[in-house]
Amino acid sequence: MTSQVMDARIRFHHNHSVTYDLQKPPILFLHSVFGRPALCEPWLEFFRAAGFECHAPSLPGRDPTDRAVLSASGVAEFVETALEAYDSLRAPAVVVGHSIGGLLGQKLAAQRDVRALVLLASVPPGVLWPQLRSLPHLFPVLPAVLAGRPFLPSARTMRAVPLSTLPGVEQDRLIPQLVPDSGKVFRALTFGTRSVRMDARAVTCPVLCVSGGEDRNVAPWISRRIADRYRAEHQVHPDMPHWIVAESGVQEVAPPVLRWLQHTLSDDRRAAPEDHSTR
Repeated sequence: MTSQVMDARIRFHHNHSVTYDLQKPPILFLHSVFGRPALCEPWLEFFRAAGFECHAPSLPGRDPTDRAVLSASGVAEFVETALEAYDSLRAPAVVVGHSIGGLLGQKLAAQRDVRALVLLASVPPGVLWPQLRSLPHLFPVLPAVLAGRPFLPSARTMRAVPLSTLPGVEQDRLIPQLVPDSGKVFRALTFGTRSVRMDARAVTCPVLCVSGGEDRNVAPWISRRIADRYRAEHQVHPDMPHWIVAESGVQEVAPPVLRWLQHTLSDDRRAAPEDHSTR
């Protein structure tokens, strides 16, 4: 790739001209259910150290927790937030989504010119089938899910399901930082409603799927099906749980993502739109 292309002048939102390195586009991180941007910080620090400009918007109803907003927010409102965050960036970006953030990333990539999409333990664009070993932890929250009420599972459930294989000390540190989430979103995932479905053919950017072999939220067969759906490379970390973005796993999980991203962006020879603003 020539230096002229790598230092491309493009016209992006509102016809403003910006200069950016095509091999170091902005990265938009979309956080998980029960999560918030601060919990993405280990990944943000890793990619900032690699020279990327990183952004992590907050999904509706958190930072601080607002149960009224959560009660009114479903998948459509989450998608709208992701789209607004993407459209605020200075250039076509990479999208990295964890859990529900992965589904939002798929929806976003179907509607915008995304440079690359990284799905970390992503929920599927359809029914999120529960695993038998996790069913005992689903029953206590089922009334809130069916009613579409905001809820936060117990610490016991968090330890046993999304955080299952993380060190106890790290679980102790994470649990107080988790926040209530939208029952409406979980209800949509449980029944695979129209709001979570999408046409895979609309996603044309390169896709990487990353999953944990000990994920008790998203079964391994679901992760494989998502990778097949996009003909994506699939990186599997056998001992990682659903909370694959944990600080203790960054040095295992993030480096191969970075290598894939560097290779993908270096091979992406799509020329930036020509800038006529000075002519």
